[in-house]
Parts: sequence; structure tokens; C-alpha cells
Amino acid sequence: MERYLFGGGASDVAEDLDGRRVAGAPVTIWDGPTDTSTRVMDLVDAGTGSQIEQSTLTADEYGYVLPFLGPPGVERLWAKAGAVAKRVELVQMSLSSRLAKHVTSDVDPHKDREYTDRRFDAAVSRTGKNSVSTVPVETWLNVETADGAGDVIRLTREGQVGSQLRSDGCLHVRPFTGDAGLVVQTKNGTDSTDAILVQGGDGASSVFRVRKSGNVLIAGTVQSDGDVIAPNVGTARVYSGPASALPPTSQLRPGDVWVQYG
Repeated sequence: MERYLFGGGASDVAEDLDGRRVAGAPVTIWDGPTDTSTRVMDLVDAGTGSQIEQSTLTADEYGYVLPFLGPPGVERLWAKAGAVAKRVELVQMSLSSRLAKHVTSDVDPHKDREYTDRRFDAAVSRTGKNSVSTVPVETWLNVETADGAGDVIRLTREGQVGSQLRSDGCLHVRPFTGDAGLVVQTKNGTDSTDAILVQGGDGASSVFRVRKSGNVLIAGTVQSDGDVIAPNVGTARVYSGPASALPPTSQLRPGDVWVQYG
């Protein structure tokens, strides 16, 4: 076990009953402050590393108690100087070096990180299934994102970036395989249940909806740069006549056909 350093401090002095320093005074070391304490007989000179003869220290010409090493593992010692009966506790001089060693030699000296990891692993499994029961009125997880477009959640596989949830609110769906990029299932609900709902800027009006039945409802017009292919186009109607007889656009329905002649 390690021996700790005592003595050599400004308060480590031999004094008489009147508080005067006593040069050359013999100083004995004890394991406690009372008369029933036991004298310590295993002291080592801090400079030479040798045992101190008769375990008796000698104050220097200024009355200071010179540095020494206590018994292995002992952290508290008391000194008795000369004929003064009182024993006073010595301040351990190796506390600062011990603290530095304590925090630099071990990245987790108090095992608080280990404890946190154990508690986290008990709450959230890194592999397998995690189940969380939440109260519907409460937000179970709220992420306050910073400005910018950095990733809040990112899926990666073998160095390839997959789907991302960005801090600007955008969701990028990037499957690693040839599977569908986005699958929406509406197990619960009727045919009129909205599977996809896009709202306008007011957050109330719906501008685009896809029902569970497959029906698509839009607030605007359907525009296509290519062919529109379908078994039928709803309740399509066929019109014919000269250009002057073209019905107003307000009367036309999606799928109506106009055959112009004349």
C-alpha cells in the first residue's frame, strides 16, 4: 500500500505551552488525539526513503517538522512535540498529488459512468426490442434542434447514408435496398380514413389526401407531364361540337373528353 506524505507545511511546527517554536524538539507520532492512542513506529524519511530511527522526528532550527512518510495506507496521524501533552493532527501533504493521480489515472475514478451505463442499459437495450409505455397527453421524447440542416437522426450502413431526419424539419427517405421508399399502412379505420394528408399553410385546410380506399382527393388541378393511364377516369363524359360550343371550364370534370369538329 502507498505511504502518504506528512509534515513540511507551514502549520507543522513544534511549540511550547506559550506557543513559541522549539528548535530541535523531539516529535512523536500517534494514531489518535487521546491519551489512549498508540504511538506509530513505522515512519520513513521522505528524502532518503530510510526508516526514521526510533520513529522520533526532530524539529529543525526553526521549529518545523520535516516531511516524512507515514505507515502504508494510513491517512490520519497526530503529532506530540516535546513535553507538551496535547496531540495535534497533521495535514496530509499528498492530497493534491493523490487527487491529480486519482482523476488522471482512471477515466471513471468514482464509477459513476459505469453506474450510468448500467442504468441506461437497463432502461434501453442497444440490441433487440425496446418497449415504452407512455401517457397519451404527454410528449415522451422532445428534441429541441439547433438552427441549420444537420441530422437529428441518421441511418447508416457500411458507410452509406440512409434515411435522415434533419434539424430543419425535413425527412429524407433513402432506403438501402430496392424496397419502397415509404410504406403507409392503415390497418385501423374505414375506407374514408386518410392514409396521407397534406395541409395548407393555415394548418386546417387539406390540399391533398390519399384515402385508405385508394381514392385521391385534391383541392387544385391534376397536372401531368406524361400519360395518365387508368382502367377508367371516373364519370368521364364525351363532348363534341365546334369550338364555339366548348363548355365552360367550371362545368368540366376530370376525365371529360372534348371532340372538336367544324
